[in-house]
Amino acid sequence: MDVSEETIKVMISLLPGFLFIKVVSLRSSIKKYEAHHYVVDALIASLVIYSVAKLLRIDTSGAEWEQIFYVLLLTVILGLVWSVVINRDWLSIILHPGDAKLSTHSSIFPVKAINEFTGKWHLIRFSNGKEIVGVLREFNHETHEALIENGRLILRDGKLSPDSAWYYSPSGEQIIYMRTIEENDK
Repeated sequence: MDVSEETIKVMISLLPGFLFIKVVSLRSSIKKYEAHHYVVDALIASLVIYSVAKLLRIDTSGAEWEQIFYVLLLTVILGLVWSVVINRDWLSIILHPGDAKLSTHSSIFPVKAINEFTGKWHLIRFSNGKEIVGVLREFNHETHEALIENGRLILRDGKLSPDSAWYYSPSGEQIIYMRTIEENDK
């Protein structure tokens, strides 16, 4: 494959955009796209990064290590800031002020509610029919894996299994419902 010098320059100029997308994806829940969508997003992110660099008087025309370092540092900082904007739904607050709480996320439970659920006792029903009482410790919003501490199965007669243990729900099992067990429920 013959790669021209212009192609290499274009790829290098898109590098901050791809790094920006990676930082945002590591810090927030974003949808998976086709490859060509990533290129468009990287192009837009690169244009924003280079514009901000220009405003901050960072020279992006050369190939000096110091210039590359500042552009990459700016990229990481902007990626972290944008992931906070996404995670806190600031765009929906700005665009839809008032009582209506619109979310920009595809699923609100893993992103918005999981912090309220972890570390508390729950009755959890999974798609395989199992019901477990335990403390939710971890939940992966992409694979829907869950890690439950002091988990006790609810047996067919409605009683709890005598042994409590850690329970791991693999990615094939979906949480059907979850009910928090409050102090006065015990």
